[in-house]
Amino acid sequence: MSVVDSNYQHEIRRSQIKRGLLKDFTDALGQQLLFWGRDVIHSDGNLLCEYGLERRKSEGLDGTSCYSMPYQGDIVELHGACVGRYSEIEPSFLYIRNRKRCFLYDGAEPPAPELYLADSLSSDCFELLYDRSKAFLSWWLEYEAWIATVTSPDYRQQCFRAFRRLPKSKSWLPPAAALEWLQAYATEPADDLRRAKLWKAEA
Repeated sequence: MSVVDSNYQHEIRRSQIKRGLLKDFTDALGQQLLFWGRDVIHSDGNLLCEYGLERRKSEGLDGTSCYSMPYQGDIVELHGACVGRYSEIEPSFLYIRNRKRCFLYDGAEPPAPELYLADSLSSDCFELLYDRSKAFLSWWLEYEAWIATVTSPDYRQQCFRAFRRLPKSKSWLPPAAALEWLQAYATEPADDLRRAKLWKAEA
């Protein structure tokens, strides 16, 4: 095999690895949306607002709210239907819950939930999508670090149990293992990170 062929095969393998890891990251977001929903109804008050996110009425879906805040020059916004990090400089990152997929989003402002223009969504540039998922994760991990300081030690485990009780729910990793995997996703090379199913077997 030539050097060119070897390099090509290596890049194909790396791309396959990243696709698998992004699938795990997407599953993690599906679970985390329930956790953020529990933070809204916490007995001590709305924790999203306490952290600094601004609540506003959602466009597109009646009776729902969006939560947004500035972050490193971008906007992070959470909604039960979608979450994302929106930038004027870099491609924006968007996760859509009912599609169970992450996208690059062509827009610096958050879209109205469930009103997504088809030509504004893309997942073709996979390497960039993988990188932008980490950009959203940086905010997510900072938020989770704060949550640990203002709630009881077993709070996220309570959220996890509530999620597992929901009809047709598909739980991901338990909270402690989930946080470890996400921290590794944020910092480790893709070649060195094991898929979440292997972490789940050990959790």
